[in-house]
Amino acid sequence: MLLVIISGLSIILCMTFTVNFSDTGHIFDLRQVPFILGALYGGRKVAVSLFIILIAYRLSMEGQGVYGALLVNIMILGLLLYIIPRYKNAPSIKKKVTLSLTVSSAGILTMLLVTFLIYPEIVSGRYISFIILFLIVQTAAIFSFINFIEKGRKDKALEKELRKLEKLKTVSEIAASISHEVRNPLTVTKGFIQLLRDSDITEDTKQYYITFALEELNRAERTISDYLTFAKPTIEDVTILNINKEIQYILKVVSPFASMNNVKIEVKKTGEVHVAGEGEKFHQCLINVIKNGIESMPEGGKITISIRREDQKGVIQVEDTGSGMNDEQIERLGTPFYTTKDKGTGLGTMVVYSIIKAMNGEIKVRSEVNKGTSFTIYLPIVEVPS
Repeated sequence: MLLVIISGLSIILCMTFTVNFSDTGHIFDLRQVPFILGALYGGRKVAVSLFIILIAYRLSMEGQGVYGALLVNIMILGLLLYIIPRYKNAPSIKKKVTLSLTVSSAGILTMLLVTFLIYPEIVSGRYISFIILFLIVQTAAIFSFINFIEKGRKDKALEKELRKLEKLKTVSEIAASISHEVRNPLTVTKGFIQLLRDSDITEDTKQYYITFALEELNRAERTISDYLTFAKPTIEDVTILNINKEIQYILKVVSPFASMNNVKIEVKKTGEVHVAGEGEKFHQCLINVIKNGIESMPEGGKITISIRREDQKGVIQVEDTGSGMNDEQIERLGTPFYTTKDKGTGLGTMVVYSIIKAMNGEIKVRSEVNKGTSFTIYLPIVEVPS
């Protein structure tokens, strides 16, 4: 339908702005260019539709050559109906150009033959020169359009293939990263379990091995959980979350870790802010952000969590006084397997971005090297009746 509309309008415009040959009333135009191209790329139904448009509009116009135009375009239509399947299966641009120019040349030669038979009085050296010029212009137009269309198609196909390869590369990188991150703790756990088979070890040593094995298994579980959250960032059990209350819960979780690293956490609130989301994933998101901030301050420091409203957005800002990041590092945040830590997969930050995106929010990061980083999360506010 789109091809019929575009090609049909092009045919009408070509026939509206014509070139008159002397005073005989015969007119020339490039109507065959959109007719041939539209039919070749649209198929037989489009070809018939364009033929009807062309003939109907030509009958409504004044001037001689109506019957000649009818005969010429019937011949072109018949040739197009025969060539269209071969055109679609043509293996190269060269073959397509050849087929289209065959139709175009046959149309002009038929027009010349019809003129000789029906309107011999207008045939002259000037007329033949005009026909040759017309053939050159029409050939150049069809050649240019086909090359332009086919190049666009080729570029689109190449872009699609590149996207597919990029996805495959990402999947392979994810698989390699997950395999590496899970295999390490499993190998350690396997070693400790093998050591437990020794009947000569003391009870204290046995408990020591069990503790380490469990810690490594927990690490593997966290990696898998992060990956699953990234792979499926949908929010399922949506509830109304009071950010102030959720922050209090999150502080209970991260405070021991902050104390261990000599980091002080300060919370600033300005009124109640409610958003829609899944509590557990929201906790996971903010815990990851705060934990990253704590880990960026190995010598200790301060994290400030601010909660406020801006227009119809709830804003959660987490600022630290850590090592900070440069512009390139900020730009790569949230991309697969990028991390600023010596030990890490980058999945934690990816989880943060995935969860916030699933909650229809956005994240803005501001950072200066050796001064600190600020993560600002914007989420749509949900109004709760008082």
